[in-house]
Amino acid sequence: MYPGESLAGPAHAGLGIVQRRPLALALLASLALHLLVLYALPILKESIRAPARPLAARLAKPAPEPARADPPPQRPLQPSPAPRPVPAAKTAPRIAVPTPVAVVPVPSVEPAQQAGDPVPVVPAAPPAPASAPAPAASGPDPGSVARFRLELMEIARRYKRYPRVAQDNNWEGRVELRIAFAENGSIASLTVKKGAGRAVLDDAAQAMIRSAQAQAAIPPALRGKAFVLEIPVDYSLKDER
Repeated sequence: MYPGESLAGPAHAGLGIVQRRPLALALLASLALHLLVLYALPILKESIRAPARPLAARLAKPAPEPARADPPPQRPLQPSPAPRPVPAAKTAPRIAVPTPVAVVPVPSVEPAQQAGDPVPVVPAAPPAPASAPAPAASGPDPGSVARFRLELMEIARRYKRYPRVAQDNNWEGRVELRIAFAENGSIASLTVKKGAGRAVLDDAAQAMIRSAQAQAAIPPALRGKAFVLEIPVDYSLKDER
């Protein structure tokens, strides 16, 4: 044993050999790969340099189409013959059959009178007497009505009053009154047919007629009869001066 050596020397050497094996294997693999490349490179160059062969393409001729069969010629349409008229069936003549008439027995009527008996004479009814004309309704005598109207107007002038308020305001006008008398001679209604435009004048005219009617006597020709009078009453400032 040399100096400096120890018991671990051989073991260390063996470990170094084990570690060098993979490196040697790698070197061998690299060498083999390079050789393979050097061998295959010329072949690849030749394949690249070689010209490409043109591809020949042939067009196939189309198959001939089968011949089409021509359609058969059409025949012209012939007009159909007109239908023959059907002869009318001969009908047998009709024979009128008489309708049977039912015979109804008529009862025998005995004569009411025998021949030679006298015929009774019925006296004719006397004609109805003609109705007498209805008496016409008698109305008031127009002459009597006119005379009573003038009498009433003459009495009314005595009771005529011109209202002071109408004079102060210069109110004038005509009042037309309609007076209906009953059968007993009293005033049934007293209305203003046409006013003077002032109520004070209309009221004064009505009061005048009521006062005059109490003094006027109904004539015998108008008693028991209804009649109507129309009397105008004028109010003028000239008459008062």
